[in-house]
Formats: sequence, C-alpha cells, structure tokens
Amino acid sequence: MGFLDKMRGASPSATETATDPVCHMKVEPAKAADKSQHGAQTYYFCSAGCKSKFDADPHRYLGAHSH
Repeated sequence: MGFLDKMRGASPSATETATDPVCHMKVEPAKAADKSQHGAQTYYFCSAGCKSKFDADPHRYLGAHSH
C-alpha cells in the first residue's frame, strides 16, 4: 500500500492501521466501528457518527483524492 492510501485510510492489511477520513483517528480495520466503500477504496471509521458524516458527503473528506 502506498503513502497516499495510508493517508486516506484505504484498505490496509490486518497488521496496519487506517486513518478515519473524518476525524483522522488511527483505526485498526478489524476493530473499526464501521466501514464504507467509495469507488474502489474501503474506508474505516472510529464511530458510526464519523461514518454517517462521510457517507453524507465523502468528497468533503477526500478532496481531490476521491477517485
């Protein structure tokens, strides 16, 4: 996985952490409160609240890297 994937919180391996794109908290995918698919990427969240915010407006949290 590349640097930008790690920064975006996208599909890490089981031993890595992802970054919640809303609050920027580090999240272990296996212990994440929830996850969402956007394009070909999976994003992991620390809480259902962060997932809801992301799902309502993913481009706000992903900016130009939302493809």
